[in-house]
Amino acid sequence: MSASNITNLSKFIPIRGVSYSPAPSDDTPAPPPKYFDTDFTNSTFPLIWGQANGGRGDINNLAGIGINFLHLYNWSVPPAPGTPLGEYQRNHLPFLEECAQHNVNVLVPISNYFMEQIHQGNNSQVKENILAMVTEIYNGSTTPVAGAGMWGIANEYDLAARFDVNDVVQAMVYLIEAEQSLNIPADKVLPITSPVSFAVGDLPDAPGIAAIQKLQQAIEANSTLGKAFWSTRFVASTNPFNDGDFLHTYITETFPHYYPDLPFFFAEMGIEIKSGGQASNPDQQATYVLDQLNKTRVSGNFLGHCIFQFLDQSAMKAGTEATFGMTKYAGSTLTNGTIPSDYIPGGGQSYPVDELTLKPLYESVKSIYLS
Repeated sequence: MSASNITNLSKFIPIRGVSYSPAPSDDTPAPPPKYFDTDFTNSTFPLIWGQANGGRGDINNLAGIGINFLHLYNWSVPPAPGTPLGEYQRNHLPFLEECAQHNVNVLVPISNYFMEQIHQGNNSQVKENILAMVTEIYNGSTTPVAGAGMWGIANEYDLAARFDVNDVVQAMVYLIEAEQSLNIPADKVLPITSPVSFAVGDLPDAPGIAAIQKLQQAIEANSTLGKAFWSTRFVASTNPFNDGDFLHTYITETFPHYYPDLPFFFAEMGIEIKSGGQASNPDQQATYVLDQLNKTRVSGNFLGHCIFQFLDQSAMKAGTEATFGMTKYAGSTLTNGTIPSDYIPGGGQSYPVDELTLKPLYESVKSIYLS
């Protein structure tokens, strides 16, 4: 198998990506009711990602440093195309249009929340939700809207406490069934991934491999998916934070030893800032990631990487977990947006569009992605 065997994958190789979670500074680990989740890549919060009306213009800015792929983590249930937003729904089409205008492709996530719901037995609701997501991505057509690049089913199922590999596979089945119900032709479907951690599992020298093997076994054993799905739809992805030398060996030797043809990418790659760690300040972080980038060039069946991540998550996380970003809150507000007055929840309430400070890591990523 090669990248050319996976439908609609080659258009964004090499992957020059970033994990994108642009939370406003007044968000918290338990989201305020006006937000209710961490999905801000939609029509309710356009001033965060768009340029119009004095927006911060994240997508334009990221495209300007060579980024062509966004790894997202949350995608709230959308309304039926052409209908008003219902309660707790999000419309992502304007965001995808903005991305398409800048040649940026999006990993559309079916998040861990939905895996947990499957595990709890709420299958019919999740099946309906996934159908709504697929319907949004095709928007009345049998061709995906520009900007939609890949489906991401869960994140690090191998570390999850509230769902397992079978729930991930069930979500994939619902996705395929949704495509079939909409009569999407085989040449118009998107590739699918399910990022796994770099935990060693049963293979101490090959992190991530055991989790991918378990996924393969479950996929190929499923009557709806099977080997055809594995060979034409599935792209492997792992989340490493090791140094450049380790990752170079992983790309050139370790992964190909187990999967010589399976296309794969790093869905998260970076380093935290931690006293006594490998990066104890922002400059060391930038140097560490620059070495990762230099030693993980696209080759063989390796497609590229997503830097973890766009923004320090200091609004929602504490300690070193909040230090991975290429940017951080500057402590001032560029402008304030307003949630549409008829939207539930939060209609009429404001959200800050924060000024951001570029960390040294930003320049490291720019230097490689524009080279």
